[in-house]
Amino acid sequence: MRASEGEAACALRRFLSINHLPVVETFQGAGVIPHDLERLYFGRVGLFRNQPGDEILRRSDLVIAVGYDPIEYEARNWNAQGDTPIICIDDVIPEFSREYQPDTVISHGIAPVLSAITSLCEAGRGESSWHLPEASRVYLAGLRKRLEESSVPPRESLAAGSALVHPLHIISELQQRVSDDMTVSVDVGSHYIWMGRNFRSYEPRHLLFSDGMQTLGVGLPWAIAAALVRPGSTVVSVSGDGGFLFSGQELDVAVREHLRIVQLIWNDGYYDMVRFQEMSKYGRDAGVALGHVDFVRYAESFGAHGIRVDQKTPLGDALDWAFAQDGPVIVDIPVDYSHNHELNESLIEDALS
Repeated sequence: MRASEGEAACALRRFLSINHLPVVETFQGAGVIPHDLERLYFGRVGLFRNQPGDEILRRSDLVIAVGYDPIEYEARNWNAQGDTPIICIDDVIPEFSREYQPDTVISHGIAPVLSAITSLCEAGRGESSWHLPEASRVYLAGLRKRLEESSVPPRESLAAGSALVHPLHIISELQQRVSDDMTVSVDVGSHYIWMGRNFRSYEPRHLLFSDGMQTLGVGLPWAIAAALVRPGSTVVSVSGDGGFLFSGQELDVAVREHLRIVQLIWNDGYYDMVRFQEMSKYGRDAGVALGHVDFVRYAESFGAHGIRVDQKTPLGDALDWAFAQDGPVIVDIPVDYSHNHELNESLIEDALS
């Protein structure tokens, strides 16, 4: 989280340009890895311990935790045995737990510490150099392939005439239209997991998540704040239908301030982040169904624009139209969450149940 602060992110990037180490982001650290260092990026970790980043953390002989706050992803999820060697570089004294006992803590400040280490590395490069062993390079190449393949939409989700849109198809289409300078705020829900794992961001604090208590309804208010502090740019807000209804009335502010906000609503008629976990644990759901809301008419009632993705208006066309509008827009997307059971499956062996 704290590695995404401006000076810290710059120092981290310079450090990585000298030391080509694999990097795993938490959701809060999204965007610290730029395009030219993307080869070092091995995904994000958060919530369920079943990602390539979790595997690399488990197998590492040293983890350098930069600006890490346990609220982002508790150490019991990535260091369950408590035996991973850890160096902590931060602006503050870290919060310790049984699973988070760093061997070395440097709390002098992320930017100055990384800058000093980088200078030492640069000065010593003429004397010696090190390379990852061949076995490690092969392992990392396989892990990177898995990471890239996990973000590819299933072929059947792209079939013409499909009534529902797969989450990875939504992310793929959105990725093509979001530039590095755009801010994307993500509400809490099933879409939050899909976005956190698969949506790429290359500038710090331009992809925003709510960790910890995972507050429903933050997507649109955060987008409004981003549009106000970054005037002139388009801001994207991603919500589920349930989360959007927690604060959807703030659309009035976006209209009055004439903000360029594209609000995506992944619509399935449920509080699905709860529902799919209920189904996984108990075999049935309870108390998670929502009533029907016409989000296009809802948008229009505030003076905003609205469009619904359907067989006549495919997702790509709807997004092109939305990004071309001058003012806030709601894009209502019927989402296919039938694959959500995969989100908490394939846990690595020592994960907690």
